[in-house]
Amino acid sequence: MEVTSEHTSWVCLSILLASLFTLVRFSLKSLRPRNYPPGPPALPFIGNVHHFATSKTFLKFAEWRAKYGKIIGLKTGPGHLVVLNSARMARDLLDKRGSIYSGRPKDYIVRNHIVFEAQHIIFLPYDSYLKQWRTAVVRHLLGPVGIEQVSPILEATAAHLMYRLAVDPGQFADNFRNWALATPLIAICGHRGAQKEPELIDQFYSNQENWLNLLTPGVAPPVEMFPVLKWVPAFLAKWKRTARDLRRNQRGFYEMMLDSAKEGRRQRKVASQSQASFRYESLMARMLRTQEESGKTEFDDCQLAYLGGGHLDAAVDTTYSTALTFVKILAARPEIMEKAQTEIESVCGLDNGPPKPQDIPKLPYLRACYSEILRWRPPTPNNLPHVLEADDTVGGYRLIKGTVVLQNTWAIERDPELYDDPDAFDPERYLENAYGVKPGVEAQCRAEGRKPNYAFGGGRRQCPGDVFAVTSVLVVAAKLVWGFEVESRGPLDLSVESGFHGGGS
Repeated sequence: MEVTSEHTSWVCLSILLASLFTLVRFSLKSLRPRNYPPGPPALPFIGNVHHFATSKTFLKFAEWRAKYGKIIGLKTGPGHLVVLNSARMARDLLDKRGSIYSGRPKDYIVRNHIVFEAQHIIFLPYDSYLKQWRTAVVRHLLGPVGIEQVSPILEATAAHLMYRLAVDPGQFADNFRNWALATPLIAICGHRGAQKEPELIDQFYSNQENWLNLLTPGVAPPVEMFPVLKWVPAFLAKWKRTARDLRRNQRGFYEMMLDSAKEGRRQRKVASQSQASFRYESLMARMLRTQEESGKTEFDDCQLAYLGGGHLDAAVDTTYSTALTFVKILAARPEIMEKAQTEIESVCGLDNGPPKPQDIPKLPYLRACYSEILRWRPPTPNNLPHVLEADDTVGGYRLIKGTVVLQNTWAIERDPELYDDPDAFDPERYLENAYGVKPGVEAQCRAEGRKPNYAFGGGRRQCPGDVFAVTSVLVVAAKLVWGFEVESRGPLDLSVESGFHGGGS
């Protein structure tokens, strides 16, 4: 068969037309659809992605609330992103319609380069396996019985932190970082050596930094928007090398946790009955025992390792950032430190030893400070994304299946209709009512089902570890206020733009 120049021209023209058609189609898909929630104009090809070139997108989302309303529609290339800037909107969608608003994005980088066949809790679909997983964790660690059993661990790690602060106050940030990892690590897998193993601590936080960089819009490579990036070889794509190293190091850390839990289980089996009753049984060791005694394997080793590791990831960063914000506000506002000291001294005295977990319910002002920190500088200003799993209509707006939905906690906790001077740090607001809102609107909040705070998310995927996190931070805060004077060496920057990394750390 002879290939003529005319035939070649037609082939080239067909390829050109097909390419143009693909580009035009892609460009049109990146524009705002009809009946979509209001939002800023979208650009061809990229949509609104240029607005995400910052680690503090929550500030831009909150700014847009005044212009576009309490629900905002954005475009991420061909993708759809809806931001919920009000508690009512979050409740109506994430809580009341949780059956279709509880999915997770199918992130290409995570699923194809980091997690693979493993099941990380952050990215699990809302199915029977996730329900089984959450039930097991709540039953063994995060329920009332589990929290009571872990209280001695919270007490011990807080006491060790106070010792480290007394010995080396100049390294207070590192001391808090070590404590934030050590506490949940003991509770989840029984590993007790973290504070003596700097390499282990560095490995975990290095994993967390790389993890965050590969997940944060505007920082992570836009593979979902430009699929051609999937085929770029690793030596030209730094993100692929980072993801490869993260997978290896993360999996190694999780397997270390499983090994620690198995060793704890072995030691408990060989201990006498009386010795075993006094030995703390970690979450993962308890699950191993339950499976062994029942003869039913709910989770294999890989699943159990990622179960423990996923909960550790969720626990550490929020605890660490909240505790550092606590320290910063005590240093910046001496009058708050003085009020907290007066309250603790009235409950514990100065000669009866430092406060303990059982004293926390008697310290309303300290608990109000914690609630205000979660409102004022939430550790996760934008909660983890949900994915809509069926078409829906919201207030006349049409949302299609696959739309990513973000709860903007930052904006919710600064609703000017509910809060007096929302940008001010004022724990007194939580002494007046549980919601910290203006006088006269508490009944409205109660009737509408408003939560005291939104830092732990909402709907069926709300973080079940809120009680653990609250207790852990408050035990440390109480001991710190009781035993130390927190002072700053100079002026402190409290602005969210330059004084904090992300939202609350």
